[in-house]
Amino acid sequence: MKHYKIPFLDFYREHNISPVAQDIADLNKHFERRNALYKHCGIVPHFINGKHVLEFGPGTGHNAVFTNAMKPDKYTLVDGNSRSISETSRILQNYFPGTSNYEVIESNIEQFKSNRLYDLVICEAVVPGQINPPEFLKSISNFVAPGGVLLITCVDCVSIQSDILRRIAAQMIIGGEKLSLSEKLDKLRPFFSKHLATLKGMSRSIDDWIIDNTLNPIVGGKFLSIEDAIHALSGEFQVYGVSPHFFTDWRWYKDIHGKDKSSNDLAIDSYRRNLHNLLDYRYVYEPIDPSRCQTLSDTCQTVLASVLHIQREGIKTEYISTLLEQLNTLYSLTLTFSNNTAVSLLEITNALKYLSSGKSFPTNLDRFSAWFGRGQQYLSFIKNTGSSV
Repeated sequence: MKHYKIPFLDFYREHNISPVAQDIADLNKHFERRNALYKHCGIVPHFINGKHVLEFGPGTGHNAVFTNAMKPDKYTLVDGNSRSISETSRILQNYFPGTSNYEVIESNIEQFKSNRLYDLVICEAVVPGQINPPEFLKSISNFVAPGGVLLITCVDCVSIQSDILRRIAAQMIIGGEKLSLSEKLDKLRPFFSKHLATLKGMSRSIDDWIIDNTLNPIVGGKFLSIEDAIHALSGEFQVYGVSPHFFTDWRWYKDIHGKDKSSNDLAIDSYRRNLHNLLDYRYVYEPIDPSRCQTLSDTCQTVLASVLHIQREGIKTEYISTLLEQLNTLYSLTLTFSNNTAVSLLEITNALKYLSSGKSFPTNLDRFSAWFGRGQQYLSFIKNTGSSV
């Protein structure tokens, strides 16, 4: 595997791509979806109206169309990928001709400087996967004004476990051939088209999804869980909202003051008890003991480490054997709360067994095809004002 230093950017720049485009042909549907997301995170449209908004990594700008439609006074969009800059500029010019409230700036996010603080800072699908996600998160949080909101996405090895296994499947299908990006897509498209057909809400093209989720290398090897994000920002920020909306706070509002005013500990506890619900988006189960969720997380982490090792070193029998042992452990854990997810996991495990025994990798995996985790979760924070107000 080619060595990349900057997550996302090096790969995107090499191929001159920005594989994150959204289908917004039905603009009303797109707006309803984004409005639902913002509502989960506590951001009502009027909050954006007349405010200063900063977005890091807008990709192709499709989501920015909704944000700018909420009429911020100043909207700054920053991306280090020149292809993203041109696509974002083009789409905003198309939907908001003659409008001067926004600016699109080409800059690596960590090198961006501004004397302005913003009412809302957005950073979707960027922080997890960085070399040091908590430090990266802290750096972008510095642009949030006191009392302002930070909106980010989180990913952990449980929520993305199914896609981690799709990465290994993609590597098996491609094999050791030296292929161009388009040739890889030709080989992978028939396999993954069946998977994406099971997602009713799919709004990205098949090719973009394949590139970004199976071919774009995980450079840092580190994700950012909800708990990681809360810990990274706990000194200056309070959790505000989350999507999926699973945080619960039964406290009487009159008791929320002084040392008990923080919602961060409650959010972490809710996350620890519901982590298993991130494994498969098709089901919702009752909260379980945090120690069981921790064991699940630890096992998923070992699977990730093995897949990344195979990504770097290539497909070897001993690596596959180690991975199979880890998947058997994960199967046993998953079976305790989700039989259908366990069956999906068993199918991909058996497919890898066929490969290790000298047989070709089977591509007709119906049960595995329908298994997707809850991928990335959106998390919003309010920055402390430094006063009692």
